[in-house]
Amino acid sequence: MPRTNTNHKRMLFLGGGNIANAVACGLVKSGNVPAEYISVYDINPEQLKKFDQYGISTSTDLKSVINDAEFIFLAVKPSIVSVIAKQLSEYEGIADRCTVISFAAAVSIKHITDSFGKEIPVIRTMPSTPILVGEGVIAACRNDLVTEKNFEYFCRTLSSIAHVSVVEEELMNPIISVHGSSPAYVYLFVKAMLDSAEQQGIDNSVALPLILKTIKGSITMIE
Repeated sequence: MPRTNTNHKRMLFLGGGNIANAVACGLVKSGNVPAEYISVYDINPEQLKKFDQYGISTSTDLKSVINDAEFIFLAVKPSIVSVIAKQLSEYEGIADRCTVISFAAAVSIKHITDSFGKEIPVIRTMPSTPILVGEGVIAACRNDLVTEKNFEYFCRTLSSIAHVSVVEEELMNPIISVHGSSPAYVYLFVKAMLDSAEQQGIDNSVALPLILKTIKGSITMIE
């Protein structure tokens, strides 16, 4: 399908895992980005099947989708970011026309540009796992090569599926404890309450709704 609406950026997600699924499909479900503006690449075709129901184009051949991209999302494990960056650098014109967005925790902008081999526009993010259920938070920072227009577009677009907070890069690692790792502590807290309830003879089916409603109510009180 032709892509003629200049109000939308052409997005390519490298990696078809949970974060790519949450963001790409979330953007389509929100109505903020038409499916025809999004592509997903993964070497595993099984990972791509979940995007079909949203009309998102997928490919196991990077070359077939890379030349159309304006925003490239690195939705891969931190350990292979450098490999992907080097692979991207082999395609002519990427640094001139694309903004790279990284979802990789604790991977610096400098690490990405060094792996790429030259300075490129990079937005570094730290998403929280509740983004998978439409209740996420994304901390974001950028280097000087990202234009104000593109950064505003990124923040506005991602705000349709998550709360976006702009921070300095020096805070990106510490902020992991605020919203990156912290959901796990909430899960452990709920599990501890469930275990305690069970020890007191209260069935999980009875205790869990009470616990969750109490937590939701407490959050509302805090807000």
